[in-house]
Amino acid sequence: MADAEMPLLHADRVSRHYRLPRETVFGAPPVVRALDDVSFTLHAGRSLGVVGESGSGKSTLARLVMALEKPDVGRVRFGGQDLAALDADALRRARTGFQMVFQDPYGSLDPRRTVGQTVAEPLAMLHAASRAEQRERAGAVLAEVGLRPSDLGACIRQIFSQCAR
Repeated sequence: MADAEMPLLHADRVSRHYRLPRETVFGAPPVVRALDDVSFTLHAGRSLGVVGESGSGKSTLARLVMALEKPDVGRVRFGGQDLAALDADALRRARTGFQMVFQDPYGSLDPRRTVGQTVAEPLAMLHAASRAEQRERAGAVLAEVGLRPSDLGACIRQIFSQCAR
């Protein structure tokens, strides 16, 4: 398969079940089937929305995709690599290519930090870039999502209050 055709992310029939503590000495422990036989393919530059009611397995799927847990059945591949088969060092390197965006930005973002600090933080951690380079790249990222580069100096709290209007 050509690189342009290779999926960025591919989940193939993944399932995750959790055993609960035994309720009786002789009975089998109960099992929660958090995720059953889920498959999807995501190509670079595309988006995927996962929607479902509470308890439907969205968070479990996110943990499997982030390789925070291994599926009981199936495989999750990122860039063609089976994440569950990677050793700790290889997984750490693979994780530089993806990140999780939490559902609740109010609980995930520090309202006292500036937009620039928040956006530039992963750039500083993953790339040896100067502060000027980080600021330039952060400004480009803001432009991609419809914010102005001048918003880099705004506090997260200010951006939330603008969005709430």
